[in-house]
Amino acid sequence: MTAPSTRREHPKVKGAPDYDDPTYWDVKFATGKDVGEWLNSGEILIETTLSELDHRPQSSAIPRALHLGPGISKLGVKLSEAFRQRNWPGSCIVNVDFSAEAVRIGRELESGKDSDLAMHWLQIDLRSWSDVAQLTNYAPFDVVVDKSTSDAIATSPSVTLTPESDTSSICPIISDILKGNVELTLSPVELLALHLVPLTQKGSTWVVLSYSNIRFDNLGYAGKYWTVVSRTSLKAPQGQTSTFAHTPEVFHWAYVLRRNKS
Repeated sequence: MTAPSTRREHPKVKGAPDYDDPTYWDVKFATGKDVGEWLNSGEILIETTLSELDHRPQSSAIPRALHLGPGISKLGVKLSEAFRQRNWPGSCIVNVDFSAEAVRIGRELESGKDSDLAMHWLQIDLRSWSDVAQLTNYAPFDVVVDKSTSDAIATSPSVTLTPESDTSSICPIISDILKGNVELTLSPVELLALHLVPLTQKGSTWVVLSYSNIRFDNLGYAGKYWTVVSRTSLKAPQGQTSTFAHTPEVFHWAYVLRRNKS
C-alpha cells in the first residue's frame, strides 16, 4: 500500500503564514499572538445555525453540532449559551481543532462544568480520515459550524490517491469514488467536504463564514452530497478595511450548504 501524495494547487508564497500547520497555531495561541476572532465575531453563524435547527423536520429533538477549527474564538461559547437557552445540553457540541494548544485551552475552560453542560474538545486534523473517523462516535451531526476553517484548509496541498493507496486511512466515501479511477486528486476543500459526509445525514447543514466568494464553487465529487443553498455577502468590520476614500469595500461571505443525499 502507498501513502497518498500531496501537491499544492498554487505555489506557496515565501513568507506566507503556515495556516495548514498546527505548530503555527500552537505558537500563536500559546503566546497570545492570535486575537481569536477571524473575519468577524460570527454572530451570523449563530443566527443561521439556530434557524436551521429550528426548521428541522424533528425540531423538538436535541441537535448535535460539530464546530470546525474554533481555535480560541468565543464562537463555541456563544453557541453553547444559545443551546442552553433552548434547554439543549452543551455536551451535544463537539469542537475539533488540529492545534493541541487550542484543544488544551478549550478543555480547561470546560473542565469546571457538569458533564451535560460541557462541550467536547478533540484534537482532529480534518484532512486525515484516521483522525476524522474518531468523530463517528458523536455522529450524525445536524449542523457543522465553520468560521473560516475551510479557508485555512484551502491553503493546504491537494491529495492524490491511487488504487494502491492504503485504504485503511481513506474515508469510505472516497474509497468508493477511487474504485472507478486510476488516479484521484482532491482539492483540500473537496477532501474536507467528503470527510464530513459520514458524519452527517440527509438534511444536515454546513454553515460557513469565509473571506472567499468562490469557496465552494468547485466541490467536485463532493457536489453529489453537498449543495450550496445560500451565499450572503457581509461587509467586513471596520478595522479590516482602509479608510482611504477610493478603497473598495471588502466583504465576507456566509454560506449554507445542505446534505442532499443519504
